[in-house]
Amino acid sequence: MINVTKKSALAIAIGTIFGFTALNATAAVVPDGVKLADKQELVRNNGSEPQSLDPHKIEGVPESALARDLFEGITIVGPDGEILPGSATSWENKDFTVWTFKIREDAKWSNGDPVTAQDFVYSWQRLADPNTASPYESYLQYAHIVNIDDIIAGKKKTDGTRC
Repeated sequence: MINVTKKSALAIAIGTIFGFTALNATAAVVPDGVKLADKQELVRNNGSEPQSLDPHKIEGVPESALARDLFEGITIVGPDGEILPGSATSWENKDFTVWTFKIREDAKWSNGDPVTAQDFVYSWQRLADPNTASPYESYLQYAHIVNIDDIIAGKKKTDGTRC
């Protein structure tokens, strides 16, 4: 039997959020001296067409499978359910109110631009924005994000100011 405490449930919820927010595409590292085939092709049976590839709106298994293949979040979930580094190399949360992440220096978007902390801030704000209508906005409530109820209700903007 697994004993889930409030603290571990909160950590799992936050880890899930991190995994679905500000996802960036990654590519394989090809070692020096390795000759690749002329035609690079990956065929994946996904079962059905995805309804969306918007990380803040995906809900189904086909979308989730593709998102896991294409994107990497600030953290990832390991094979045993543990939270592991993704785009972040480390993080800390001394008082369960402020999370501080160190972003990998080599983290890049698929176009080569560096991934920045502001990319993650934007993603969290978009997730909370009622105009996004994300099915995951309630995760922010479970994590007790400051002002989240007012933001979801449209009473405050994602920067905390009144609408």
